[in-house]
Amino acid sequence: MEARARALQALIRLRKTEVDQAKAALARMLAEEHAALGRLEARRAAIETERRETLVGQVSSDDFRLWLPAGREAVASAETMLHAARCASDQTREALMRANAALKAAEAILDKRLEEEKEMRTRREQAEIDDLSRRGRVAAG
Repeated sequence: MEARARALQALIRLRKTEVDQAKAALARMLAEEHAALGRLEARRAAIETERRETLVGQVSSDDFRLWLPAGREAVASAETMLHAARCASDQTREALMRANAALKAAEAILDKRLEEEKEMRTRREQAEIDDLSRRGRVAAG
């Protein structure tokens, strides 16, 4: 195999490593997004729990009114964190798509190069066969 094909194989190994790293990063980002969603749901549930407890008289209306702004602020903060996590996931997903595209391009170039090498070997072999055939006719004739 020629040097160019070996270099392409090294590039493919590098691209595969990049794809693996991008997959791992996406998994981390999706886990962070899932955790942020869980925090948001928990904070919304806390408001609903406090509201129900107020309705049944376990918590006074005044206590709920005093607590509610902090509860809403916690929900808003969790929504902001979820949005940031989703943006990070989207960016990481795009990086994975770019890494996959780069890998596929390198593989396509290598496949084309190997096919060209195979065709050149076939042509050389055929030329040698033709040459031997001509020599055999010249010697016989």
